[in-house]
Amino acid sequence: MTDDCLGMHEPISRRDFLNGTLLASAGLVLGRHAPGFGTIAPTDAWDGYGGVGDYARAHGNSYEVMSTAHRLRDGAFAPAMASAIDTGERYDLVCVGGGISGLAAAVFFQRKRVGRCLVLDNHAIFGGEAKRNEFRVAGQTVVAHQGSAIFLVPQPGGYTDAFYKLIGMDRRAFAYQTWRGPAPEMPLGHSPYDEPRQYGFYFGPQFGARPGVWVIDPWGRKLDGAPLPEAVKADLLRWRSVDTAGPPPTTEGDAVSRQLDGITLEEHLMARHQISRETVRAFLSPVEGGGYGLGPDVLSAYCNYAIETQFPGDGDEALGDQMFPDGNTGFARLMVKTLIPDAFAGPRSVDAVWQNRVRFGALDRAGQATRIRLNATVIRVAHAGDPAHAPHVVVTYVRGNRLFTVQARAVVMAGGSWTTKHIVGDLPDGHRAAYAQFYRSPCLMANIAVRHWRFLYRMGISGCRWFEGLGNYLSVRKQATVGGIAPSFGPDSPTVLTIKVLFTQPGLPIGEQGSRGRAQLLGTSFAQYERAFREQLGDMFAPGGFDPRKDIAGLILNRWGHAYVNPQPGFFFGTDGQPAPRDVLRERPHGRIAFANTDLAGAMDHRNSIREAERAVNQLDGA
Repeated sequence: MTDDCLGMHEPISRRDFLNGTLLASAGLVLGRHAPGFGTIAPTDAWDGYGGVGDYARAHGNSYEVMSTAHRLRDGAFAPAMASAIDTGERYDLVCVGGGISGLAAAVFFQRKRVGRCLVLDNHAIFGGEAKRNEFRVAGQTVVAHQGSAIFLVPQPGGYTDAFYKLIGMDRRAFAYQTWRGPAPEMPLGHSPYDEPRQYGFYFGPQFGARPGVWVIDPWGRKLDGAPLPEAVKADLLRWRSVDTAGPPPTTEGDAVSRQLDGITLEEHLMARHQISRETVRAFLSPVEGGGYGLGPDVLSAYCNYAIETQFPGDGDEALGDQMFPDGNTGFARLMVKTLIPDAFAGPRSVDAVWQNRVRFGALDRAGQATRIRLNATVIRVAHAGDPAHAPHVVVTYVRGNRLFTVQARAVVMAGGSWTTKHIVGDLPDGHRAAYAQFYRSPCLMANIAVRHWRFLYRMGISGCRWFEGLGNYLSVRKQATVGGIAPSFGPDSPTVLTIKVLFTQPGLPIGEQGSRGRAQLLGTSFAQYERAFREQLGDMFAPGGFDPRKDIAGLILNRWGHAYVNPQPGFFFGTDGQPAPRDVLRERPHGRIAFANTDLAGAMDHRNSIREAERAVNQLDGA
């Protein structure tokens, strides 16, 4: 299909001045101009459009964030470290990382004592993966999440409920949009993970189907009409209905948990559902294990049970999953309002912090108890002398090509494992060996704004799954009516289609899957991804009349180079009598430095980010 037919030159984003040209992978990764690109900067070719609002300059890992991180990894800042400018600032606590874990650490510190706290973050806005994308479509703002998405309504009086109250979470559950007629109502979910009955499976060229074949309500139809061998259909139907496993684990660390942590999730699925390895790899990767970034061939079988045993009985099942319109961004904004009341206008409420813009000038003002400093990449954290007796920690960060230092009585390393192991200059060998057992894999969250979703309605589907190309599912959902979100929603409403792209390569070692995926993520230009998405959606939704040139209103790419921790067998409870790598870091603060982040729980859940932050702050009492 031609660029014009796909809409590659429609004025929706900064990529129109790229004229659809593709950067060479080496040029992107190394930060050079590729041959034949004239004055096109790699930043523009890689970042693409950022949307509107507070997050327009912070969609995923920007080219600048990625490049600075790679310079840190490669030791490029070492020669200039001695000339870093001492700001003269002295803090009781420095939180390295302004995601959910770093912000939560600051909240717990603020609650426990009077002291000065600094949060340092390398992005243009706080939140980590709990950020939003915003588009303006036909005069209406539409939003979607960049990463962290849903939450479970906590049981009253429990740990999570108490934290939500601490940060001003003033409602247990949300009201969601009502149907906008006159067309007959189609039931819609509230989160991207819902699979209502009007769900479709798409089978394209890989299955010998051109044009592709749609099977609507595939499980209700028992996959009738799917262009699959009968043996594969039987496997998939057993996966849905047959369970020969014994009782699941009931508490973290019980005998069943440890047995599951000794095998791969793939082995567990094959035995539990009596299905073949080939079916698991071809159709259930990354569906099974997707919450951990890779497929079941390399993940611990305990991954499928970790969250439930880490937070037993925490969720109110009657209310089910809940979701801010922009994912868990709402929690990050509530925490910032709690830390710095002037960060948002209005009261500390869900509606106010969701709707009101961030007052960036209020985040880093002298004299306030907590400060949040953005666009500040920490490159070194080390004690001022022997860690057992040092009076403080020196924190060095780069901001605008200049290096600065501050002193901290204590530090919480709230960033991910992939950066912490490079940043802590005096990290003990045992901690370093533990971090070497953490694997991370990338993710691309593509948010595609469309002017309407009538093409899906005509096809009789609100969501779908596919088995080739970029990503593997999308859905249309009703949003929570928070802070000015339109109260009703129908087929002619603008919306955002979110496609999560994981980079699984079943059969390869876990570390190689992550590194190959990152090479692909980092070596592909915005224009390449845009063209691929337009072609893919054009093929899939042609039966509904979808026109990528007319119907797409905008595209934002959120590239997360180390989005997910990938727990391999033995990650949770150790192997050969050795402690689990996560426990080494959780149980052994390093002098005045403690370690947080959801990595250390082994399950990507914002509640783990919060709980690990509280543990780290408590460990530093008296430091």
